[in-house]
Amino acid sequence: MRVLVLVLVLVFAAALPLAGCNASAPYPNGSPFVGARVSANPYRQGTPEFCRQYARQTAANTYEGRIDRGEDGFGVRALTRQSAARDGERAYRRCLRRGR
Repeated sequence: MRVLVLVLVLVFAAALPLAGCNASAPYPNGSPFVGARVSANPYRQGTPEFCRQYARQTAANTYEGRIDRGEDGFGVRALTRQSAARDGERAYRRCLRRGR
């Protein structure tokens, strides 16, 4: 019984560092938006920093949802990036309005 408990403790201890691996991971397919992460916004809500991060995450989410890495060429990726950036800018303005 003690051996089983020891093995379970060792397995749990070895797996514990893996729990945080995706806590602040980059986007799976990469994102052209620097600073965008798959994680909660670390800034205080209503601050300009919060709104900037919200805009980056919105743009990256939009880009990630529309892009197909296997099929889209450079031109399609560039247009998708521009469209996603506009979505991020709109999200930033919305966020600032809500924060006031």
